[in-house]
Amino acid sequence: MSVPQQDWHMHDGPWTEDDFLALPEDRGIELLDGELLMSPYASIPHQRLASRLWLTLDTARPTNIEVLESVNVRVGHGRILIPDLAITGYPGADGVVIDAADVLMVVEIVSPGSVAADRAIKPRLYAEAGIPHYLRIELNGPTGLSYSLRAGRYVADEAGSVLRLSQPFPVEIDLPSLACKSRR
Repeated sequence: MSVPQQDWHMHDGPWTEDDFLALPEDRGIELLDGELLMSPYASIPHQRLASRLWLTLDTARPTNIEVLESVNVRVGHGRILIPDLAITGYPGADGVVIDAADVLMVVEIVSPGSVAADRAIKPRLYAEAGIPHYLRIELNGPTGLSYSLRAGRYVADEAGSVLRLSQPFPVEIDLPSLACKSRR
């Protein structure tokens, strides 16, 4: 049963993936085990960093990879999360949801309202879904921590304010420069 867009706040019972996908597209809502997770839109510093990071990654990526902002990623049955950025090995995809099997890396920028999700809940779900790489950026600093999936869990690869990643493609990320308010 699809939920009419105007009645989503009146929904009874667990949310199905079909119910979730019938919601308006312009939203910051995720689906986790029949429940909706809602968060406010990100702060301007968060958006500034996310946009500039997208540009840095998109510029460095090979042609067989695509970098997407705020895309629905299916990490399991009834589990759709929205990372700040998703790097996929399936460029040119259409649709509303990308399966975790097509995602090479997810990026989460930790803001005050997303600390628990970005540090504990989401990494576990991304790992369970088999996403090979996870990049967590702490907005305060900013600093980044890159992880690779090994034996079903993320293991730290690199940390710092300037990251030199080799996976999923080589790129240098200067987080303080990207976060700077007056960048030219």
